[in-house]
Amino acid sequence: MGLSLFGLLILDRDPYFLSDLPGLVQAWAIDAGGFGMIGLLVYILYALTIPAAQAESAKYRAGVTSFMLIMAVLALLVYALYLAMMFTGRGYDYTNPKFYVDPNAFTKYVPHKLSFHGQPLALTIGGLLALLGIGQPFAANMLKIRGRRLWAVAKLSFKEAIRSKLLWVFLIFLLPILFPARLYSNIKPENELRSTIAISTFFMNILLLAPALILASFGLPRDIKDQNIFTVLTKPVERFEIVFGRFLGYVGVLTIGLVLMTVVGWLFLWTAGVDEKAAEETYKARVPVRGGLKFQSRKTDFEGTNVGREFDYRRYVAGDPSSPQRAIWTFNSIPSGLTAGRDYVPCEFTFDIFRMTKGVENRGVDLIIRVTTWQNIQLPPTEPRDGSWKWENPDKEAEYQEEAKAKLRKLRGLGATDDVNPATVFRFAEPGSPEWDVLNELTEKYGFYEIVGKEIFDYHPESVNIPVGIFKNASSGFKTNDLPAVSIAVKCQTGGQMLGVAEGDLYLLEGERLFVESYFRAAFGLWCRLCIVVGISVVLSTYLAAVIALLGAAAQYLAGYAIDHISDMASGNSFAGGPGRALVSLIRAETATAQPDPKSSVDKAFMFGDGVFSWLVRRVANMVPDVYSYSWTGYVSEGFNVPLECMVMNLITTIGYLLPWFILSFYLMRSREVAA
Repeated sequence: MGLSLFGLLILDRDPYFLSDLPGLVQAWAIDAGGFGMIGLLVYILYALTIPAAQAESAKYRAGVTSFMLIMAVLALLVYALYLAMMFTGRGYDYTNPKFYVDPNAFTKYVPHKLSFHGQPLALTIGGLLALLGIGQPFAANMLKIRGRRLWAVAKLSFKEAIRSKLLWVFLIFLLPILFPARLYSNIKPENELRSTIAISTFFMNILLLAPALILASFGLPRDIKDQNIFTVLTKPVERFEIVFGRFLGYVGVLTIGLVLMTVVGWLFLWTAGVDEKAAEETYKARVPVRGGLKFQSRKTDFEGTNVGREFDYRRYVAGDPSSPQRAIWTFNSIPSGLTAGRDYVPCEFTFDIFRMTKGVENRGVDLIIRVTTWQNIQLPPTEPRDGSWKWENPDKEAEYQEEAKAKLRKLRGLGATDDVNPATVFRFAEPGSPEWDVLNELTEKYGFYEIVGKEIFDYHPESVNIPVGIFKNASSGFKTNDLPAVSIAVKCQTGGQMLGVAEGDLYLLEGERLFVESYFRAAFGLWCRLCIVVGISVVLSTYLAAVIALLGAAAQYLAGYAIDHISDMASGNSFAGGPGRALVSLIRAETATAQPDPKSSVDKAFMFGDGVFSWLVRRVANMVPDVYSYSWTGYVSEGFNVPLECMVMNLITTIGYLLPWFILSFYLMRSREVAA
């Protein structure tokens, strides 16, 4: 999700919804459990190396319970079962394929789905057993934590952060950024709000995350260096209370800074005013209903045309009256709030136009938009140079045309022999008019509505009104099956042009909320990022020097912005291969696209090495925070609502990410001698 060059919402991934929670929990159990298994084995081996005559304090810091040993043995057995299935090719996870057919093409991110196949199920069970084993001492220690002691440590950390004045120094640099973007550069009026929000959010990220790294990384090491922690540990305080109290204190002071910056930013935005064109496009909080996108033509394997652009987020359909190509959005369900109290449903869209010819000056391209339901199936043409799609039931189409003409003649007081063109009349029909009432009756009965000659311009938001009768027809007797409830097919009618579309380019508008509400909700995503940065920094600072902890936390967080590149390396399916393949190509002076020789022992060795490298990168990728899932800048700047459900998922994923880190900090603090 981000802001494109033209100010459009790029939906290369959907936000997490509660329906994604089961799959995400399974993915968390697999990933966190794998690291937990490694940690459990390392800790048990470390505890077994302590001599029996060692001091009681050392035994306490490295104690191993019977429960931990039992969980470790059971987890090892389950992981052994997984290895057996993997080598025999059984239980493969077909629900979540690891690699895509074309690794170089754009592929929309899809969250992990709950799978009951043998391999993922074994990894899930093994991971949960490992987490139970490594987490048992941590859970027992959590029962000893007292809110009063935790509050005292958090309060102390809060005061230290305030006294440092570090956050306030960073806030001073934010003030010039909060002013409208038009004061700094000449931008189009409709892009003013987009630019202002994008710039202010970018600098808010930097000016909050930077002090968060510094405060959290230097807190505990400074206490240990100054020997202040000795005084704390002589009190009846648990070591993890020091870590968690520090985390809460730093998050508290940074939360105040975030609230102040968000309020000030909104006040500047509100007092400066918003241009009318910007307000029309983006000064709102739309609640969209999105569907899936597919392409159809006479050829069954048509997947849209790639016009050669580096970022192939959009696919293109040819424009011509004889073109059979369609971009079709399918909606599998109709929310009740979409049609309540309405006689029409807005459909908004923004498309790209790839011009093959110069065209007509100051003229866009014409579209044909056909809306149908599961009760009115449309079929592509079978003859060449035939661009019109047909009703599956031709008699029903003829009945529709006759009834439409009869109703319009009656409405206009015409005779039975007078000719009337329903398509022309309905094209200019407005909601609330008698013609619109006729249209609603027809669409409810036949499940068909078509707009002919809708002119659009390149990357310019447009909308059409769809009669509510379409959705009533779709809801009548509909049951979840292979057919979508509603389909919206878009055709480019202008010859010599191509229409570029992506799944997020078209949606049904369920309603609108207040822009200010969405503006403040977006700040919650930044707050989750703050928690992640502070959490990683505090955990690393329990055992590392301050500077090393800062660099480690910064590298861990910044790797989240390069997750696409990391995933490409981890897949091992890139056209350029891994480092071994790149080295061979460099020595042989081959191009990056040259394929390895399957009979060459050297190539086989390097390919095996690349496989090991990919496996290691995948393990590292599992540790990287999913920072993009917390970004709502594109939603706010483009005028879309930030769903409350997605904010809840942000909180859940933040807790799930930080929990293994806190378990690690518990063991680091427990095993470290920090007091005399």
